[in-house]
Amino acid sequence: MNQKVLPGPAAGPLDRNTGASHPLQLGGHAETAEATARSTARALPWPSIGLTLVLLLAAGLNLWGLDRLGYSNTYYAAAVRSMLLNWHNFFFNAFDPGGFVTIDKPPLGFWLQVASAKLFGYNGVSLLLPQALAGVGAVAALYALVRQVWGVPAGLLAALFLALTPVVVVDSRNNTIDSTLVLILLLAAWAASKAAETGRPR
Repeated sequence: MNQKVLPGPAAGPLDRNTGASHPLQLGGHAETAEATARSTARALPWPSIGLTLVLLLAAGLNLWGLDRLGYSNTYYAAAVRSMLLNWHNFFFNAFDPGGFVTIDKPPLGFWLQVASAKLFGYNGVSLLLPQALAGVGAVAALYALVRQVWGVPAGLLAALFLALTPVVVVDSRNNTIDSTLVLILLLAAWAASKAAETGRPR
């Protein structure tokens, strides 16, 4: 008499209690590993790491060899030296020691150079340092502005392109305060975008 044998379930890991195998368990392990990998990727601060690398690149390009550039634009360097003499020259952005002629740019950028010269002494590096740091700040500000609208990848790309743009590096390595102007404009654009997004002026 022929005995019919029914096919059993496919072999799989043994059940803890019965010793029977459960074919769905293998798939469950794979899904758990995948979920763990995804949570690990989310836990790593990739945006912060990327932004840090871009800012370090910008700082390296802007700060490298500043001591070899001298006073850069000697016209503005002379104005900073005049502004160091007294509060009248400082407030009126005076070019000459007598405080009769003012220079052709807004005072804020030169006030930063005066503060740097007061802190580190009057030399080429102290005059160029505020502009170099303003260039790095502009990279960070552009990242924040673009990320706010188009997300982190677009923000990182925008920041990287700004950091690598030759004319931006050149402007960040002289004392004509253009990098300070760029930083202020980007901060103003970020504030306007934030206000439009939240509906609040502050």
